[in-house]
Amino acid sequence: MNVDTLHRVFPVFFCGEEVPVGQPGVSRRWMTTLQSFSKQEECLYDLRKRSAVFFPIIDPILEEYGIPRDFRYLPLAESELVNDCVSPKGASGYWQLMPGTARALGLKVSRNVDERYNLQKATVAVCKYLLDLHRELGSWTLVAAAYNSGLTHVQKRISSQQHKNYYRLRLHRETNQYLFRVLAYKELLSNPNQYRLLLSQRTINFLTRPLPRWLAAATLDKKSRDEAMDAEKRQEADLFSSRTWGPRVNTALWGEPSAVERWLASALGGDDDDSDLAASKSSLPIKKLLGLVVLRFRRPRFLRWRRGLTLRPVHQWEWV
Repeated sequence: MNVDTLHRVFPVFFCGEEVPVGQPGVSRRWMTTLQSFSKQEECLYDLRKRSAVFFPIIDPILEEYGIPRDFRYLPLAESELVNDCVSPKGASGYWQLMPGTARALGLKVSRNVDERYNLQKATVAVCKYLLDLHRELGSWTLVAAAYNSGLTHVQKRISSQQHKNYYRLRLHRETNQYLFRVLAYKELLSNPNQYRLLLSQRTINFLTRPLPRWLAAATLDKKSRDEAMDAEKRQEADLFSSRTWGPRVNTALWGEPSAVERWLASALGGDDDDSDLAASKSSLPIKKLLGLVVLRFRRPRFLRWRRGLTLRPVHQWEWV
């Protein structure tokens, strides 16, 4: 958060509209939202990786329809850019569109075809929807609120409370925090170093960690992205087919004995001559240690499933 040791709050903007973070109620909601991300380090890093892939698709469409760029962070608050998540009410896709709303915006939603899962088509439909909301409300802040709770709900609250200030409107609890979540994604992903005084160092490290190389290629062009992803798939396939996967013998004891092995051999052998230990590096494991050899099974570790690849646990037989 834009807070220093004197608890001074710096300006924050959404679509060119200033957020009144100097007001106590707004400042409290803003800080609470940011602090809620302090224990989501790995989630934030995953969001950075997804954003590097999907923002180059979303941004040109927003620009084409004249939608402020800050709306690129809406799908992060809606679905965390996970396409197959479905809300309890039936909203789905990156933008979490309801079936009826999607059909009204020209998307096909049926048992066989659901264009809410097509990022380009869904983004075009959302841009049209956002423009309609802006014509009705006249404020991008209220547009974000209406996207979350619906236009009717926002209009009723404006009518009953006789003002159009989002930060003073009494809306649904989720809608009251919705814009702050969008702003948090914007601020943390675009300028995380400003929040070192509020977030843990571990969180800052995840927000500033370099992204994988293939994600850097994803921001250039489709051909580079496809080549990089194909290389990653081949590398993972090589791992599955490698002889290092599955049961194998650890050959660490076939080399020169370590200091611990020397001590154990000496303890087992009493006053016997241990001068042959160094010469055993090219022979079988030390006979004096065979009484201590045990078989250990490492806990399986599962990799993410890839189409066309079988799922096999990573396990290893080790001599200890």
